[in-house]
Amino acid sequence: MNYRLLRQEANLLYKSLSPLLTVNATFAEVILVDLAKMIQLCGRSSGNVREAELLAYLVIYALVKRDAEKLDVAINRWDTSADERINYQKLTLQIILDFTQNQPSDAFQLPSILNRLDEEKGTNYLGTAINAIYKFAQAIVKADGTVSLQDLDALSLIWQQLHSYRKLATYQDGLPATSNQASDSADLDRVLEEALAELNDLTGMSNIKEEVKTLANFLKVQKIRSERGLAKTTVSLHAVFCGPPGTGKTTVARLMGRIYKGLGFLTQGHLVETDRSGMVAGYVGQTATQVDNLVKSALNGVLFIDEAYALVPGESGRDFGQEAIDVLLKRMEDHRDRLVVIVAGYTDEMTTFIESNPGLESRFNRYFYFNHYKPEELLAIFGKMGNKSHFKLAPGTGEKLQNLFEDLYENRDKTFGNARLVRNLFEKSLERQANRLAVLSSLSDELLTTLLPEDIPDRVSGVQTGRET
Repeated sequence: MNYRLLRQEANLLYKSLSPLLTVNATFAEVILVDLAKMIQLCGRSSGNVREAELLAYLVIYALVKRDAEKLDVAINRWDTSADERINYQKLTLQIILDFTQNQPSDAFQLPSILNRLDEEKGTNYLGTAINAIYKFAQAIVKADGTVSLQDLDALSLIWQQLHSYRKLATYQDGLPATSNQASDSADLDRVLEEALAELNDLTGMSNIKEEVKTLANFLKVQKIRSERGLAKTTVSLHAVFCGPPGTGKTTVARLMGRIYKGLGFLTQGHLVETDRSGMVAGYVGQTATQVDNLVKSALNGVLFIDEAYALVPGESGRDFGQEAIDVLLKRMEDHRDRLVVIVAGYTDEMTTFIESNPGLESRFNRYFYFNHYKPEELLAIFGKMGNKSHFKLAPGTGEKLQNLFEDLYENRDKTFGNARLVRNLFEKSLERQANRLAVLSSLSDELLTTLLPEDIPDRVSGVQTGRET
């Protein structure tokens, strides 16, 4: 890990943004909130917030806040023992969570504010800020020496956020008057609209989109009835996602959290993802603690349990999976207004799982069924992955992919990977393209961004599985 480079980049970012602090001291809060959101976007790409991201944030936090103690930790004490470093990482993660827990969405505030400021003052704060922040994000993802496709996806989303400006309804002294009011109805409406728009933009899933839209409309009406003192129908927000791997269950669960937030049923709407290994321990008493910790981290958001049926093993005998279920059901009741639980897995196994326990049956009565992607949908997903990473298909490449997806689809089995299969194929295609280009002495942008038919594997051994490799 290149600690020195991270500290240098954080210092450069601070120098670029420090003029804003002289315009209005409140910019410090806006900057730290947006950077906390950026760190979380980077973390989602890898499944967790990494050490490089935490160190980089702690440095910029200490500089902006002029916190000498935390700056000393980031500069002089971070590289000490592993135990101390873990404590510093926990401290930094808590700071990030504190900044983002009441935010209405993942959208950055700073670009919209600076865009308005530049329009009024004739300045160029916006261009300087977004270029510095994006360079900072690039340095973070490169800190460990590798850049994955997930990292590239995160950078693409950060770039979009930095270049997304919205009109500010109220504005004074260089800042929006209500920039940090999470309960603002206009912001919540925007969260809902953006989440539904992202859902509609997903490939396929016509039945899921219609069911989510119907649920959102129903909840919207129930909220209005409640606000007017009218009787409302009790509805459970917990859900069962049934279907094969790679069909977008986690993605939809994340969007559901934002939809519930936009409707006012959850204050944060974040997603905490886990499975049996994250819930069940090997010793008496530890399982309850693990489940409690997961629930606490998911409060005001969504707890997503993948392959939940694994909590009920097929063979009889002593197993702590039942303890995990019992604790979870109790916490769902204790926090019924602050927690949504979504369980997911293969359709038959999930049906057996829910029917195995009366408590599960009473709390999970809303089912969503995810289907295999068809060949043309798999091709569309491949195209979206290519567009995000600035790749295009040469003539004949699309036809080869279509034939390959048709063959894979016709011969699919229970473990058919769907979108995960497409991602594995995309990565293998990039490897083949790299091998083809490595022998060339001159590389144009056209060569670097074009996938030829020969870059697509003729056979796809080992990628049919639903497990990521």
